[in-house]
Amino acid sequence: MLKRDDKVFLRLPKEDAGTKRVLRPGVLLGLDNDVWTIRLDEPCAGIDTSTNVALHFEERRKFLQQAGRVVRKDSEEPLVLGIQLQGAPVSAEARQCFRVSCLGSNIRATIDDETACEVVDLSATGFGFYGRRDYDVGSRVRVLLTHDGKEYEGHATIQSSRRMTPKLMRYGAHCTDTGRDTLAKSLAALNLSVQREQQRRMTAKASS
Repeated sequence: MLKRDDKVFLRLPKEDAGTKRVLRPGVLLGLDNDVWTIRLDEPCAGIDTSTNVALHFEERRKFLQQAGRVVRKDSEEPLVLGIQLQGAPVSAEARQCFRVSCLGSNIRATIDDETACEVVDLSATGFGFYGRRDYDVGSRVRVLLTHDGKEYEGHATIQSSRRMTPKLMRYGAHCTDTGRDTLAKSLAALNLSVQREQQRRMTAKASS
C-alpha cells in the first residue's frame, strides 16, 4: 500500500509515440479514497482538470500503472494535482492476468456508439479490442459484447491504447461493472469458452 512521500510517476497518454513513454517523477502527498494528491518535480504544460493521465508506481516489488483523471489543480509551482483513479492497477511490465487470444473466434463488441469492434483477447477482468474511434485512457465506456449468440452488457475503463494503423487503434479495457451489468461476471466463463473452442479446433485439425 502506497503512503505519503512515496515516489510516483505521471504519464500523459496523449503524448505517447509508439513505444516511447515519458514518465514525470513526483511525490504522493495524500490519499483520499480513490483520489491521490501528487506533486510533480518539474513543470508540465498541457495538464488541466479533466486531463486523462496514467500513474506509475512500485508496490510489493512490482511496477504498476493505473489510469486516472485530473480533478483538481491545487497549485502551479510546484504543480500539485488531485487525480481520481479509474479502473484497477495493472502491471506496467507485463500482463499479470492470463489472457486468451480471441482472433478467429468472431467476438464483437459495441463500444459506446461504435459497433462491430473486434475483440482480440479476453481475461477474467478485461479485454482488448480494435477500434477506429479515439478513446482517452482513463475514460469510461459502455460495452455490449456478443459471443455465440449471447449478449453481455457492462462498462469498462480504457487502460491502454496503441496505434496499429493510421485508422486503427488497439485498446485494453478493464471491466468496471456495477448494478445489473452482466459483462464482468461473465468474463471468466467467456475466457474458458474461447479456450475450449480453440482446443476443439486444434483437435479437429490434428485428426484431419
